[in-house]
Amino acid sequence: MSNKLIGKAKSLLSEEQWILPAGRPSGGNGQKGKLSVALAFPNRYYTAMSNLGFQAVYRLFNDQPDTICQRVFLPEAEDLEEHHRTETPLLSLESQRPVHTFDILAFSISYENDYPHLLLMMDLARIPLLKKDRQEGDPLVIAGGATVLMNPEPLADFVDLFVIGEAEVVIAPLTDALRRWKEKGQPKEALLADLAMM
Repeated sequence: MSNKLIGKAKSLLSEEQWILPAGRPSGGNGQKGKLSVALAFPNRYYTAMSNLGFQAVYRLFNDQPDTICQRVFLPEAEDLEEHHRTETPLLSLESQRPVHTFDILAFSISYENDYPHLLLMMDLARIPLLKKDRQEGDPLVIAGGATVLMNPEPLADFVDLFVIGEAEVVIAPLTDALRRWKEKGQPKEALLADLAMM
């Protein structure tokens, strides 16, 4: 693990104004939950944090019971070099936890130009790019957002599940289904078949 990358994440956190309700931490070290979600924006930190939709989804996930949601972003160019040099996998912002250890990797995608960034982030996270190559132990890859609503097809080979609709309506029942899936230890195919009926 790169101390430089971990230090940069902690520095960003120290400059933030808290965006979650009081008393609801976003899964820092030591906090456990039944479902862990890495919420990814496939662009740089400052682009992501100017996106109100991304911030709303982050809060909605963390409002769900027994759910921990942490954020992850496309690294800056100099940080990409550091990732490769030190062989550090992509990390969450809040606890610097490797993204590949989360149950869910959920992308919030606002721009089609960010589609290639999604693949770069998955590669950095050490998650197989093609859904057919992923195993049961790999995170379930989800994508939602404005561009997914318009045209999810370019990402169909890479994403396990597309979430179509308004986050305020979808997040609670989706998270409930994901928690039940994890508790039961069902295969992903069973989960996807159930979610297709929602």
